[in-house]
Parts: sequence; C-alpha cells; structure tokens
Amino acid sequence: MISLRSLSWPEDRASLIALDTSFITDRIFRLERSGNRFELSEVAVVPAIEKSYALASDIDAMPDYDWVQIAERDGEVVGVAAMTIQAWNQRAMVEHLYVAPSARGIGIGHALLTAAQCAARAREVRCVWVETQTINYGAVQFYRSAGFGWCGFDTSLYDPRAVGVGEVALFFSRDL
Repeated sequence: MISLRSLSWPEDRASLIALDTSFITDRIFRLERSGNRFELSEVAVVPAIEKSYALASDIDAMPDYDWVQIAERDGEVVGVAAMTIQAWNQRAMVEHLYVAPSARGIGIGHALLTAAQCAARAREVRCVWVETQTINYGAVQFYRSAGFGWCGFDTSLYDPRAVGVGEVALFFSRDL
C-alpha cells in the first residue's frame, strides 16, 4: 500500500539519507543553439549514464521547506517531495522530488507532484516550477507527462567540476 504523509523530523532523517535517488539513462537532451534560437534535441548515449543525487548534504534543510511530503510503500520510505513558496512572484518551487527506482512507474511521483500542486493552490500561488538536468531524460519525460512545459535553462547553474561538462539546468513550469 502506498501512502503520503507530512515529514516527521528528525524521525525521517535516516530514511531520507538512505533513499536511493539514482537513475540510469541511455538518452539525454542536448541544448542546441542557432543564433537566437534554442532547441532541445534527444540524443542516445553509449554507455548509459548513471547518476545519484546525494540528499545527505541537503537533508538538514528539509524541515525548513514550506511543504514536505514523504511517500511510503508498506511502511518503507520510497519517495519525497519538498517545495518552497516564493511570495514575491507567487510561484511554488519543487526543490526535491525523488522516488526510489524500485518504486518508480506505479504513480508515486505523480502522487507527490499532484499533492505539491494542491498545496500550492491552497497557498494561492500562480504556478509550480521545477528544475532538472539535460542528462535526466526520465525526469524531463515525467514533468512533460504531468503537464509541465519547458520554460528555460541555465548553462552556468552547475559547477562542471561537480556534475560534468555540458550538463545544463532545465526549468519547467505549470500554471495552476
């Protein structure tokens, strides 16, 4: 059984640190520029890329987010979503959204994202905004399937010494 609940701090700390946030992909997006035009092109990669997002460095900030939900399956933490609300522009920002690979494809990510959108509507924000990377093909497809549209990018957001050369931040939004 799958359930969503609010963060219980510090009880959830160890489970969140242990949450598997990895992904493997054999496809990525490449940002292509031509004059003043930008386009995302899907590209196959060999060998496949494997990446994991370490929550340990951000874990102690979890209670400071405006909204955090934990996804559990049979009593085990299998996902998390954390969101902040920007009052100045009435935008909700999903800062973290992770589902363990063993629990993907059964609706947990959509349940967390839907809950975030409901919480954002309750706070009367105008849109929800998310960020992912050009190498996270699965996340791009997930956000698009959830009705989010590509709204921008940042070629300098990531330190290439930490993430690899050529990784670009992609931003998606959905009006509420």
